[in-house]
Amino acid sequence: MKMRFATAGLTGLLLSSTALAAPLTIEGDFVRAVVTDLGVLSSLRYDAAGSRNFPAVGDYVSPGIPFEGFGVRVGTGVNLRNANSEGADIPGTLVENPGGLVSGGSVTWTGVSTAGFSISHTFSFSNTDQRVNILTTLTATTDLTNVRVSRAVDPDPDNFPGGSADTNNQRGIPTNLPPIPTSDFVGSLGSISGKPLGLYYSGPITHDTGIVNSCCTVENPDIYLAGGELGDSSSGDNGIGIGFNLGSIAAGASVSWSYAYVMGGSLGTIDIPPPPPPPPTGDVPVPATALLLGAGLAGLAGLRRRRA
Repeated sequence: MKMRFATAGLTGLLLSSTALAAPLTIEGDFVRAVVTDLGVLSSLRYDAAGSRNFPAVGDYVSPGIPFEGFGVRVGTGVNLRNANSEGADIPGTLVENPGGLVSGGSVTWTGVSTAGFSISHTFSFSNTDQRVNILTTLTATTDLTNVRVSRAVDPDPDNFPGGSADTNNQRGIPTNLPPIPTSDFVGSLGSISGKPLGLYYSGPITHDTGIVNSCCTVENPDIYLAGGELGDSSSGDNGIGIGFNLGSIAAGASVSWSYAYVMGGSLGTIDIPPPPPPPPTGDVPVPATALLLGAGLAGLAGLRRRRA
């Protein structure tokens, strides 16, 4: 069954006093995600049975103060962030990409900053995925030094009436076979349901994950690149995120990499992406940026999800 796209009503979000266009919804059998003109998720729901049952009380992002976002830092002077609870420093547009997957599609947000770069996020998943794949591309319009990017969320799988905003948070999955290191994974388990939501990347870009004390305001990539604020585990209404250090980027050059929000019925069945198919033999050489993307995808998928 083909994934559906639908526009969702806006709830009064404003950017520089200009109303944003309606968000776009991607829906598969297990996951329903809403992407806004900020380039962030305003809703993320999961159905472990794969029956497209997505009640509002099961939203991982929207309860309480909704928080999902990204940050970009360049050198010591540029510190930008977009988040659904705080607005946007980088204006952008959102478009639908039907047919982007064999059994579905994707949406792409593209923003342009006056700080010398453009950035895009493509969100996608198939009907059977239990994750949200994100492909991010940053293109320099001037020479950039020490570029860092983050993705962060306040995970709330149990924040429903009578539930709890607290989660049990951890970096890495030491019980996985093979173990997933703390630099590649950070996740939260609902304190009642045990349902996980994590961020996962394994590739050539320098990166690290972190748990932060404030659930709803931390997009700064440097905090996540330093391993966060609360060590390798915590319990409470905390935030989680991942940081990427892209280094220096020459004007006109791009860096692309793929990572994912991963979910599952339990931590033991969390949906680590499978490896991509091998390239056909005799392929012509590809640009360095494409090689980096391919290596990132291969690293991202190097660990198959563990089944219970």
